[in-house]
Amino acid sequence: MYFPQFLVGMTATLLVVLGWTYASTGSVWASLGWTFLAGVVLQAGYFVAVLWLVQAEGRVTDESKATDTGAAKLPGPFERDGIIHALISRLFPRLLP
Repeated sequence: MYFPQFLVGMTATLLVVLGWTYASTGSVWASLGWTFLAGVVLQAGYFVAVLWLVQAEGRVTDESKATDTGAAKLPGPFERDGIIHALISRLFPRLLP
């Protein structure tokens, strides 16, 4: 969840809410109020989502510390891209472990 991507999406959503409420109510103040409320809800949801992701990352790190052997396990160049890895494993099944 990248912040610039969220910012563009939030701006587009708030513009839609602004236009929709203005078309429905005909009031600029009601439109601004609903748009502000939608912005607060979106920002709170983004904050909760980031907290959840950070907490989940911490949980994974804690579990990996318990089973850590000290050796770094780095993926090979073909294991980074799932499509290439799948293609090579199907074409040459004995090549990859």
